[in-house]
Amino acid sequence: MLLDFKGVTAIYGRPGAGKTSLAMRIAHERIKAGERVLWISLYEDKETLLKNAESLGYDLSKAEVWDMIFVKTDAILNQVVSAVSQSDYKLVVVDSISSVVEGGQSREYLINAVYRVFKPAGIDFIGIAEEEAVTPLDYIADNLIRLEFNLVNGVAERRMYVVKARGRRAGYFLEFDILSGKGVVFLDDLPRPQPKGVWERRVDALSGGIGAIRGGNIYLVVGRGATPLLARAAAELSREGLRVLYRVFSRDATAVSAMVEKFGGRAVVQRVEPQPHSYITHIKGFYDNLAEINPDVVISEGVDVEFLMYGSKARDINLYELGELRRLGIAAFINVDRDWGLRHLSDVVILPRRGEAVIYSPNGRRTCRYEQDPAPRLMC
Repeated sequence: MLLDFKGVTAIYGRPGAGKTSLAMRIAHERIKAGERVLWISLYEDKETLLKNAESLGYDLSKAEVWDMIFVKTDAILNQVVSAVSQSDYKLVVVDSISSVVEGGQSREYLINAVYRVFKPAGIDFIGIAEEEAVTPLDYIADNLIRLEFNLVNGVAERRMYVVKARGRRAGYFLEFDILSGKGVVFLDDLPRPQPKGVWERRVDALSGGIGAIRGGNIYLVVGRGATPLLARAAAELSREGLRVLYRVFSRDATAVSAMVEKFGGRAVVQRVEPQPHSYITHIKGFYDNLAEINPDVVISEGVDVEFLMYGSKARDINLYELGELRRLGIAAFINVDRDWGLRHLSDVVILPRRGEAVIYSPNGRRTCRYEQDPAPRLMC
């Protein structure tokens, strides 16, 4: 994702929101494009700045860095104006302008510098500020970027709000995270697998009730005790030449793997230990898993654990992942104790009970037998 904000940009938010990290990414991209960048730091020395950038995967060694921690504001602005007028900088970053705008005279000087130096010269300017100090840059800025950081159920949630973007769409937000060695990562930055071809298979465990299993379809199984049915389906699908990823959230992976093998098949069975990861980190792990295993079928059993940990955010995560599985042509089976709002996204909903299963599909509602002997299967 290219952050090509032009003109005067104000990046603001509370401490820890990721303002400096975002500016580092922008500066890094501009340097890679062969542009000259001037970075003026008012709160950390050059060595610390470059080290922090490197830990995020950003190389700012080719930027001209001024650490002016104890320099008076007027002197800073005078030096900046002088340097900019005599050099071919394409981007100037000031971190942070909060101290600059505290005094009335300095604030006016900053506004004049922006109007009389940066804009006429076509030099892009990024001012980093605390939320309460973004004025007066907010009303002269071409772009207003507000960063927000919250902890929701122990999960870090970061958002970039594009409040204002001159000549472009504004009034939206993007979720992001800050990862060691990766820096600021947006959802669009993550590599996405390529879609598979269209396929369908019939298996004895399920097709008597729901017909052929199709790649890209979402099958929601609501209720406990569905492990034998899903394990048999996994075994039969694997015997049909499909690669099956079986994810368990609340059961022993070894026991599930043995059950699949008992039914004469094989699956990659993973024990999922939900951690309080951010949304982006979770989705990145999802993509990494798909790239490594390359499944045709994904079975997720006991997903309720995610909802108990993440709260409402789990719904966003699952809706996104299921949407991606559909796009990729991967059949997805989701087993939960309650539907958690996933029903409307599913092609088929199966509610297994003792001796029977209620099935909702595009063909309507039907009640089928849920046989256990000699092997679990649905039969209508």
